[in-house]
Amino acid sequence: MGKRKEIKKSYTTSVLGSIIVITFLLSAGYFTYGIVRSYTNEEFSVNSDKVWCANCQTYHDKETAAKEQEEKLAWCVNCQKYHAPGID
Repeated sequence: MGKRKEIKKSYTTSVLGSIIVITFLLSAGYFTYGIVRSYTNEEFSVNSDKVWCANCQTYHDKETAAKEQEEKLAWCVNCQKYHAPGID
């Protein structure tokens, strides 16, 4: 049997490995920061009582959004016009 050749790590391999490790650590830190921020800051809270309003391009509380949804006109297939919901 012949001698086994030793494989030497090149400089490029160690630099690439370091870049991958640093990128992973930065991504994990950013993700952790986002989770902590969402639970500590009410404005960015995941458990918020606000919903996105497409008309105003801002957040409203759920009660206001529900009222806007009730007042929203609906397309009537029979007469081909917009009606308020529940009105003939």
